[in-house]
Amino acid sequence: MQLPRHVRRRLRGHPLALRPAEDEDAYCDYRMRMIDGIAALLAQPAHPTGAWCRTARWCPRQPNSIRDVTAFLARWDNADAPHPAVRLHTSAYGSINTVGLPGIHEADDLDPAHPQWHEAIEPGVRSLVEVLTRDWGLVTYDSCEGHSYTETELPPTARRVGLLPRSRSEYAATADALCRAVTACVAEMPAAIVVGVGRAELACESSGRTTSVLDLSLQPAAGHGWPTYFDVVDSATDVLAAHLRRERPITGGRCACSTRQFSGPVSA
Repeated sequence: MQLPRHVRRRLRGHPLALRPAEDEDAYCDYRMRMIDGIAALLAQPAHPTGAWCRTARWCPRQPNSIRDVTAFLARWDNADAPHPAVRLHTSAYGSINTVGLPGIHEADDLDPAHPQWHEAIEPGVRSLVEVLTRDWGLVTYDSCEGHSYTETELPPTARRVGLLPRSRSEYAATADALCRAVTACVAEMPAAIVVGVGRAELACESSGRTTSVLDLSLQPAAGHGWPTYFDVVDSATDVLAAHLRRERPITGGRCACSTRQFSGPVSA
């Protein structure tokens, strides 16, 4: 990225401005922080402190949609709702969907009261789904245990859980709690794994509207390949699940970044 001349002048003389390359890194970091902050403000306008969180980042996913967000949320909170049988097939790589093929394919949107709920969750990610739904009381709209897809043209996928908050206040409390849990587990994580919290939008296929969601994922760390990732992802999942069990979304709570001093924008 090449900085505009007026920005290079603004950075000149600042402690970060040691070399041109470092100027550009600082500028790019500020831009990314601004994008992350705006994403937080749009998702949780009544809780602006989320804009300073350095754990939850704007990380849109494509595709990312379900048939009917409103109906799904209503069914999730109604154990007496009808739960018709659904098609569940498992691919040779462990992907569970309606057709039993690797990659992104249609899958039914189930809730914990559905008789096939446990069967529909891929084994490697079940512990994370259980703590987030049972202990934290949240709605999950998606989950994946991660797949290597060796000997195919498909790229590997990471382990993740998608969270669909019922309200903006639940979104804010969840983002803060995830930040606290993720920050606390960093020292215990295998070197090949980083835990990410992504802010994204979920599209409703029936209405065309979008809803702010949060994605919790285990990603390969810089300098580590997918083979190493899959060797240690189960142990990393155990660490993360343990720290999630020690936390809860709390109204009025704060994220782990709230006590860090914010170094404001560079002055002219």
